[in-house]
Amino acid sequence: MKIINAIHAQSIGGVDQVFRDYTATLSKQGHEVSLLISDNGHDNYQDSNIKKIFKLKNSAQIIDLFHLLFILIINQPDIIICHSRRLMSWAKFLRLFRKIGLIKTKSVAVNHGISFHKSLCCDYVISINEDICKMVVDYGFDKNKSFVLKNAIDINQTYHEKTLNNPPVIGIYGRIEPRKGFDVLLKACALLDKKGQDFRVKIGGFSTGGDDWGWKYINLYLEENNMFPKANKVGVVVDKQKFFEDVDIFCVPSREEPFGLVILEGMLHSTLVISSDTVGGKLLVTDNENGFLFANENSEALAEKIMQILNNPSKYNQITKNAFLRLEKEYSFDSLSRTMSEILQKVSTNA
Repeated sequence: MKIINAIHAQSIGGVDQVFRDYTATLSKQGHEVSLLISDNGHDNYQDSNIKKIFKLKNSAQIIDLFHLLFILIINQPDIIICHSRRLMSWAKFLRLFRKIGLIKTKSVAVNHGISFHKSLCCDYVISINEDICKMVVDYGFDKNKSFVLKNAIDINQTYHEKTLNNPPVIGIYGRIEPRKGFDVLLKACALLDKKGQDFRVKIGGFSTGGDDWGWKYINLYLEENNMFPKANKVGVVVDKQKFFEDVDIFCVPSREEPFGLVILEGMLHSTLVISSDTVGGKLLVTDNENGFLFANENSEALAEKIMQILNNPSKYNQITKNAFLRLEKEYSFDSLSRTMSEILQKVSTNA
């Protein structure tokens, strides 16, 4: 099939990574894949298997919409996969042009989070977990056109046992914003410090908010709690393997996490993961089996979970091995490819 994989605004976050993973998977399946990104997007999407890269100007929406329509008329792809809400909202107009025969393209939305309403404009909807899929169907969307496709990760290394550092290193990275709960971890670290537990905290991330958040917030909290000597601020994490090589416990204290790709990244690097009990956390982590869960926004509970593993280091490698085995079984690119093929088959045969 001719497929355009489309994202309107690029970042270095999870949605962009999933966009790249879809591109790689679709290409390996033998589809003729083109990309649609915004003009200010990264230029490193280029791959030998990518047919074309189209760019929208990211200016007036009406201009970008007609530009997209022109691309579809000229290239006549079978499917456009929309990773951005703006692209999803345009799909209702594209449906009109398909009805009059100008294009043949069917639109497929990908719900990366719980804000699903724009996806209803598309012909088909993919959600990254069962809960979001159920919300879509409960809202009235055709259940035969709504699918679940869980995110996956490239398993490019083998499991390896770790010996805990002395002092232990606690890691976190992602967008530095309230949703991601950096403050929850910092408060838990302050509690550990007051209890006399030695540790180091490795902080990676990038700012997206205003003056009240970002590195300014991180620095202020570290200063107020005298934790600067214990902190290693590494900025944007590009090399994940290097980040994890000295991290003993990886924390995902998000207030909202529909999936949690970073959880899989921790498991891939044989590192014990402690996650808040969000939808994504509970989807990927079974408490005390392949990681730990703590009550959302509860810094005291997070500190207790950290102490639990530090006081029982003999359990560490069994838990991380369980996590890696589940990763291989359920969240590999092979699993992603199989489910994606099934979905595309249904889309292509559905009138």
